[in-house]
Amino acid sequence: MTHCNDEEATESDRVVILPPTQQDAVMCHRILHEAGVSAEFVSSMPQLIQRIRRGTGVVLIAKEFLSGESLEHLRLALQAQPSWSDVPVVILLGQQESSAGQIADWLSLGHVTLLERPLRIALFVSLLKAKLRDRKRQYEVRDLLRRAERANESKSAFLANMSHEIRTPMTAILGYADLMEGLIQDEEALNHLKTIRRNGVFLLGIINDILDLSKIEAGKLDVASELFSPTDVLEDVHSIMLVRACERGINLELDYENKIPKTIRSDPRRLKQILVNLIGNGIKFTPSGEVRVTIRYQPGQNTLRFRIRDTGIGISDEQKERLFKPFSQGNERVNRQYGGTGLGLAISRRLVMMLDGEIEVSSVEGKFSEFTFSIATGKDDVDLFDPSRKDLQTSSIKQSDEVQLHDHILIVDDRRDIRFLTKRFLTGAGATVDEAEDGQVAVDWIRQAMVDGNEPRLILLDMQMPQLDGYEAAKMLRRMGYAGAIIALTADAMQGDMNRCIEAGCNDYLPKPIDKMTMLEKIAKMLATS
Repeated sequence: MTHCNDEEATESDRVVILPPTQQDAVMCHRILHEAGVSAEFVSSMPQLIQRIRRGTGVVLIAKEFLSGESLEHLRLALQAQPSWSDVPVVILLGQQESSAGQIADWLSLGHVTLLERPLRIALFVSLLKAKLRDRKRQYEVRDLLRRAERANESKSAFLANMSHEIRTPMTAILGYADLMEGLIQDEEALNHLKTIRRNGVFLLGIINDILDLSKIEAGKLDVASELFSPTDVLEDVHSIMLVRACERGINLELDYENKIPKTIRSDPRRLKQILVNLIGNGIKFTPSGEVRVTIRYQPGQNTLRFRIRDTGIGISDEQKERLFKPFSQGNERVNRQYGGTGLGLAISRRLVMMLDGEIEVSSVEGKFSEFTFSIATGKDDVDLFDPSRKDLQTSSIKQSDEVQLHDHILIVDDRRDIRFLTKRFLTGAGATVDEAEDGQVAVDWIRQAMVDGNEPRLILLDMQMPQLDGYEAAKMLRRMGYAGAIIALTADAMQGDMNRCIEAGCNDYLPKPIDKMTMLEKIAKMLATS
């Protein structure tokens, strides 16, 4: 049997008591009622554990119940509490002396106070009130954590939506610039168009930096762990940044100091982002001369070490102190002359740390700057080889103009301009293309196509649509038995959302804005292996 001296009190404001005898229960009830302490009396350990699971404030238990299985059941109940919860347990000792082993067992339960009998009423009441205040503070911490989690969830939702709202129009801006380039013959007009595209790419870089920093601050930027070739990443970065270096009239060199692993286990996308940021800074702040990238494998530490050294304007000691802080550049003159948000180095530092590495800088103002960072290879047994710059320079990646697609593809996107743009890219490569403006329309279309025997081999599926989104559409398509490839189009490039795409039934994903060459190559590779 149980009874309570205050039915209106909440569980967390109440002391739950498992007394040694009925007489003790009567005495405790009178004392606590007069002191204004809410209490509930239970008669068994299972009832006590039930109250703990419901969130009781304080547990008061006689030592007679703390032995054998009862003690272990209580321990398990306390251990199962959430991280913020540390239930205060007050143990009533008996007239007989307890052994050191018993006391050690009881204290190992957690937040335990031992109270001798006979009770000193004033001490007894003040102790329980103090424990209830402790418990109240725990619940206040819980409420703060819940508010913080809700705020974090709101921030994450805002980031996802903002990413979608910004990247989707950028897909149209950059994509239509690509389409127009093939239609314009006038050289001056082409130069104007290239200026639009170049500044669009620059704007996209700023957007990406701001969103990445926000994701890092929100704890939502994850890193992948996959096997890849570091030389492939370096080759890709070198080909991208070489164009920028040539525009500035400076050299971009890539040197290997020793043999490096053929493959490492890390995040290739984040490594590329770090290299682009650091090499890009070197090119931007170097009026003449060169930017040299040196790579060294450190076998004793299982790390790859990258050194980016330029012959640029250098950095003063004062500027170094704030170099890796967000929105901070060298000084106002540098900011006015060279532009930028001051986010690249702050993001690079965070990413290097997430890849289990370190980053440092050395510089002499007016002469050079040198950024050195390392990342873990993630493998103990690496296969080393000696990269050849000649091989890297002559290796070619199949260009989009060479990609031929002779397959049936369905595009699903709520934006007409994105469907039109994507269709032009695909039909230009030889594909047969159908469109759907919503997830539900796509599901209905595929259902009929399966009846007619006219299923597309691949679906490009936008994940954020107003009616039926891509996640639910992919699940429904897989439940229907659609076995073709599904590539998710997502404007939110957080790793958790990428995983969510795969879990929904997609085979791969493409981030927005859509890059024509990347999209065609990914589709060709997917169709070749499916």
